[in-house]
Amino acid sequence: MARTPRTAPQEDNIMAEARNLRNMVHTQTPLLGEENTPMHGPAEGGTGFESATPRHQVAFTPNPLATPRDGGAGPGATPRAGATPMRTPRDNLSINAEDGIMVGDTPREERLRAAAAQRGRRRREDEQTMTVEDMAERNARMKKLQEEEERKALERRSSVIKKDLPRPVHVDHERLSQVLREIPRPRDALFEAHKLIDNELVDLIQHDTIAHPLPGTPYPGGTASMYDIPEDEDIAAATLAVHVELSATLGIVGATPEEVKKGVILAAGQEDIDGEALSWARMRDTWAYDKNLKAWVDSSSLSSEDRVAGIAALIMEDRNSMTKEAAKAAKIEKKLNVTLGGYNVRSGVLAKRVKEAWAELQKVTIELESFSKLRITEQAAAPRRVEALKEEVERLERQERELQARFQDLSLAKEEVQGSIAVKEEQIMAEAEALNEAALAAAEA
Repeated sequence: MARTPRTAPQEDNIMAEARNLRNMVHTQTPLLGEENTPMHGPAEGGTGFESATPRHQVAFTPNPLATPRDGGAGPGATPRAGATPMRTPRDNLSINAEDGIMVGDTPREERLRAAAAQRGRRRREDEQTMTVEDMAERNARMKKLQEEEERKALERRSSVIKKDLPRPVHVDHERLSQVLREIPRPRDALFEAHKLIDNELVDLIQHDTIAHPLPGTPYPGGTASMYDIPEDEDIAAATLAVHVELSATLGIVGATPEEVKKGVILAAGQEDIDGEALSWARMRDTWAYDKNLKAWVDSSSLSSEDRVAGIAALIMEDRNSMTKEAAKAAKIEKKLNVTLGGYNVRSGVLAKRVKEAWAELQKVTIELESFSKLRITEQAAAPRRVEALKEEVERLERQERELQARFQDLSLAKEEVQGSIAVKEEQIMAEAEALNEAALAAAEA
């Protein structure tokens, strides 16, 4: 069988670079967490195009006489174990190697690689094109930002400057502060508030005199003002608070600033306005809500039907507002139940623990108080008991000594009696022996 002469294995570096570039273009974004793009190249790494000068690769001359002993089973190779031509697939006796393949079969790795190459790769859908911003658009945007900054800077000015109202060239701020302090005011809850307002007024007038000088001012040009301008958020919050308080005082809660201004003008047109004149209790009889204008107007300018329609419109607005707020509250409640469900369970567990700990604390506190009182009682009674015990011990010791002395006397008397008994017994025995001897002697005679 004729075979192709073996040549040295070589890599097509240009084709490998082209495949790598195609894989990087058509690969999925790495933000999805998939595998990295596979790079094709030689086993030693790189395709030789990492730098400006490609790596040199030597081309080997084919050797037609070389046998593919180590190059794998080719068409002209000698069959070996696991590569027997036309071997029986049913290898029940395990004669052939488990990883052996039939001669002419495509290796498993090549089949997998070919199947993977046939699969289409998903094209990246998150590609973004970076465009250069047009100069005209940039200039318009910068101009808009500059106008916004100028508008904010103008809003930060005082009303006197914005409306260009007449003002003195120079103001003696110390004298003005003294005059404001000398104004008689009751020392109530608003006394400190009036003092802060006076100080802020003096500082603001001084700032306007320095920052926006008039001809003839004593301050030279470029003099820096030491006034600390409040933040825009603080000014907006203060304006909103004043608007809410004033609208509540006039009894037109939720009115626009223009409506509040009209209400103040109407109230100011009355004579002898006191603190109660601006309250809703005094003004409700003279004002009525106009349904068409959606504003509070003088009640004399409306008919009875218009007044009833205005009141009905107010009631309907309140009902709609209540419905919206109820729906909003229900949605918020559901969200809070989902968000705070675990916290509620944990709160219940902790509340139970706190109750148990509180009960235990109460119990221990009662025991502590009881033992404290018992300690005080014991401290008062212990000396008396100790003294009584000492007297009892002394009495018992004295009685013991007396009994010990009597026992000693009785022991001595006992010994004397026992000695006397022994002497008597000896005398009796001697007399008995004498009588016996006399009897024996008489008998013998």
